[in-house]
Amino acid sequence: MIDLGTTVAGVRLPFAAMNAAGTAPTAAELRALAASRTGAIVVGPTTLHPFVHPEFRTLHNPGFDKLMPLVRELVALGEKLVIASIAGATPEEYAILARAFAEAGVRIVEANLAEPYVDATLRPFEEPTALRALLERLTAASAVPVSIRLPDHVPLAWPAVGEQVRAAGVQAVVARNEFTGFEKLLLEGGGGFDVVVAGGIRSGYDVRRALAKGACAVQVGPLGTEGFGIFARLEREMRVARSVR
Repeated sequence: MIDLGTTVAGVRLPFAAMNAAGTAPTAAELRALAASRTGAIVVGPTTLHPFVHPEFRTLHNPGFDKLMPLVRELVALGEKLVIASIAGATPEEYAILARAFAEAGVRIVEANLAEPYVDATLRPFEEPTALRALLERLTAASAVPVSIRLPDHVPLAWPAVGEQVRAAGVQAVVARNEFTGFEKLLLEGGGGFDVVVAGGIRSGYDVRRALAKGACAVQVGPLGTEGFGIFARLEREMRVARSVR
């Protein structure tokens, strides 16, 4: 049997491809995702309070307390491990969310630093000390491994990002699937953490290429008309590719 699993932040996933945060925004879609061949269920992004803002539509959500019963339901199903994606305007908001989702049973907390709202309020990449303070607050609050999702364009140099990630004990980083994103992070970030790529995944070949370049997993989104069936196709293509290699 060909093993298509992987390990992210010390957590074993049955498949190296999962959805990106925001690709399953409703309860019905998250339940359907749980029945798919995804390697994990990435929920969110979620804020401390209900969030509706005309300038930051990608972050619209009902607030973590409204989402928590569904997260516990998905955890209890045991079909797939659950990853929470969280966002906030202060380190304390991130810490509260990380603690709450860890207590609800998610296996990884993904701090979403890619949202424009986060950049406009918290400005985590304005200087290395700001990033360090946020990441240390997160890892201290969370009982499960912490990963961070980077914006498409990171103002800090990659060595500085890698230094702060390692120092704070963050175990994984989600970066854009291109040379100036995850490949530069791998080349210049100094290692010591897992790298997950986001976007640009349309086939099993794309998954193989990302893994061959050093990523440990991929996040898929947007899913297009194929929906959650894309994970079954990616799995089939990966099995065929590995069986004939």
